[in-house]
Amino acid sequence: MSPSISIGVAVYNVKAYLSACLDSILRHTSEEIEVLVVDDASCDGSGGLCDSYAKRSPFIRVIHFPYNCGICAVRNTILREATGKWLFFVDGDDLLPEEFSAVAKSLLHLPYDLIFFDYISCQEQVFRHTASIGQPVIELSPQVLEAYCISCATGAPCRLADARLHSVRYTSVWAKAYRRAFLLEQNLWFPEKQEKSQDVLFNTLVYYACRSAAYIPVVMYGYRKHPNSVCNRYHSDFLPGMEQLMERNLAHITEFFPGREDLLDDFLHYRVAGILLDTMRLSIFHPDNPMKYHQRRQAFHALLEYPRFSECLANLDLTCYWLERQFLLNCARKRRFFS
Repeated sequence: MSPSISIGVAVYNVKAYLSACLDSILRHTSEEIEVLVVDDASCDGSGGLCDSYAKRSPFIRVIHFPYNCGICAVRNTILREATGKWLFFVDGDDLLPEEFSAVAKSLLHLPYDLIFFDYISCQEQVFRHTASIGQPVIELSPQVLEAYCISCATGAPCRLADARLHSVRYTSVWAKAYRRAFLLEQNLWFPEKQEKSQDVLFNTLVYYACRSAAYIPVVMYGYRKHPNSVCNRYHSDFLPGMEQLMERNLAHITEFFPGREDLLDDFLHYRVAGILLDTMRLSIFHPDNPMKYHQRRQAFHALLEYPRFSECLANLDLTCYWLERQFLLNCARKRRFFS
């Protein structure tokens, strides 16, 4: 019997959280649900822990990369090697709820290319939320998918009139079920060598190609926040990956929405401004930054001379942002270095 559900787990140096993640997944393994774990050459013992779990279930398969290849290579391997109709992406430091398998199995008759679910943020080792099974299936219109596509490409907020959709996390690949055949038919893969923000690039392509999608308001994922996550830890080389992201965003905007000057303006005000703020937060002003005060000050002023950031700051409408961002962007516009 071939599995109908594939759970793809991306693992890289998450040993402190990996057991809780795999424990939350192990209870769902069966002939219908396969688990594909890809270890991206972890050096903290995560790989051995993956192997120990594979010994506990014949439905868990582990692939070890001989050297670190990056998250895009990991997820493309998952997409290539999985065999189920529906594919769920899981990060090795997150959790699945007890009700996951019951909800996942109920999807088999559904005709969609993509299904969205709810998620919760959690900081504990155990998923304490109980999902509400049996929620209605809400079909998404082409206009909703276009709005998600535009938001992923520009970084602008997605403001939908339907309040039922306000909790959907459309930027990330988790808390979703992708019909694997659809991804393969449309030749949809994660962008090679994009170390950060690869989810928004992948989902931009998915939403543009998607023919039918639905939202089921059931919690199917526990996203764990911790200091060592990609969204919080110090990055000494943050900007190069973000430059690549901006180039790819612009390529999608010009190809999918030609002549839309409003989207280029949104790109400047949201994606470019957001990357400027993240570079400040995760690199220059991060508490783990080893540079001395004068070095960080120099890096700060050099950052503001970057052409896209300079253009963004020269055309800022601060009313677009919440108060904290207004303050930081105003400091950047006035070249006020703070520590």
